Amino acid sequence: MRNEFLAAVLVCVVTCAPLAAMDVLGGKEDMAKKPSQPRLDQLVEANIIAVHAYQVLLAKKALEAVTPAAPGAPDAPDAAKLKADPQCYSPGKLTDDDLRQIVAHQASLLKDDCVEIKKWTDGEDCTFDPAKDLNPILAAPLTLSEKLPVNVFTNYLEEAAKANRVKIRAVANLYQTCLEMERDGDVLWDEMFFYIALGLPTYVGQFALPGSDEDFLEVGRKLAPLTCDSPFQDNPTAPFAWQIAGRKIWNWGEKYTHARDQYTVARELLMEPDIRVLVPRIRALGPERIAVIGHSFTMQSHWSSAGSFAGIVGAVLDLENPKIEYKQWYGGGLTASRAYKSFYQDALAWKPTKVLFAVAMRTDQDLADLKAMCKGFADAGAAVYTFDNLRDPSEDSVRNQMGEKVSTETGMTIIEVGQLIAKAPDKKTFVCLDNIHMTESYHRLMAKEWLKFLTRAREAKLAQ
Repeated sequence: MRNEFLAAVLVCVVTCAPLAAMDVLGGKEDMAKKPSQPRLDQLVEANIIAVHAYQVLLAKKALEAVTPAAPGAPDAPDAAKLKADPQCYSPGKLTDDDLRQIVAHQASLLKDDCVEIKKWTDGEDCTFDPAKDLNPILAAPLTLSEKLPVNVFTNYLEEAAKANRVKIRAVANLYQTCLEMERDGDVLWDEMFFYIALGLPTYVGQFALPGSDEDFLEVGRKLAPLTCDSPFQDNPTAPFAWQIAGRKIWNWGEKYTHARDQYTVARELLMEPDIRVLVPRIRALGPERIAVIGHSFTMQSHWSSAGSFAGIVGAVLDLENPKIEYKQWYGGGLTASRAYKSFYQDALAWKPTKVLFAVAMRTDQDLADLKAMCKGFADAGAAVYTFDNLRDPSEDSVRNQMGEKVSTETGMTIIEVGQLIAKAPDKKTFVCLDNIHMTESYHRLMAKEWLKFLTRAREAKLAQ
């Protein structure tokens, strides 16, 4: 290991290995007193160790799933489809309970007061207690192989970036978590916010490295052969896993540092001629409550774009007409039935004047529940809308037919955008790396059409 700090940690954990599990995880020694471990480094390394502990548990499931089953036993679970290098993901002497304790300590650490943690890293008086969560993680006898993604990426950044080690390790930790995919909507975000609060970088753009999809794929081609099999849906032994992780980390990093988010895109749109002319109309709109209920295409937090079309429009209204209240209810893969169960009553109680639905329609129950919601909002005095398509019209004919049926029976207004999507000159750039979600170019188009409709600059039906 080229890193002297990590080498020191490994020497420590080897000597600690014979201890009983409670001694190993009890955090009796104050690791903060070790001069070879600056406090900021300790926090980053603790996150790396804890994420590895969780991934060791994933690897154990994957390895157990591929163990030959007894004759007549049921087929192996989905974990059998995953691969894991038993040496890279060895638990050593730790039990599953030990590993889960480490994971729990990280969850607690990430919820601690970052203001007090920052004081601690600066050597100031504070209420942060490293013995509670930090020390037990650092004391865990886990060896991190050079072939693990976190160390492979660290070595790459040490060659490619002009940055000190703790900054490199922070970004490598985010890649480590993101590659796993299981927790990229919770633990990964917690780690990002943690590092932002501590003044650490969160994506490679902050090292002045390039960030196109092709750039990330090229990095993947270099790193995949150096990486061990890992128990993730996209194995980092393939370049694509590195590519999509790079895209996610970059977009989330820009979004959560506000280098590029929905407000950035909103300000850009307000400078474009076809939206700039709408500004007087936007400012002239009276007080309203606009609700958006939708799936991941509406989610501002999604990684595929700096802003969702719904989030961008909300930012434009916030910038130009704060009299308008704008609120979103959303969930990944949100169907009409899930929206009815999870969000309808809350949204109805908010008393919106306008409601936009962008939900998946798959079953007869979805159809019935969307009808019920449309009727309920209409009875409460709200105008209800949906788009004719959220993708190319040829890709979602079932949803189109269901939407038309709901419109006929409830009076829901269908805003036509499908032909604009299909004929957009930059349509080839719309779909992101997962082949499901949409990039910023798509969301800009959709935001413009939603804004034009809200300001009565266009009708629901497109002009022929």
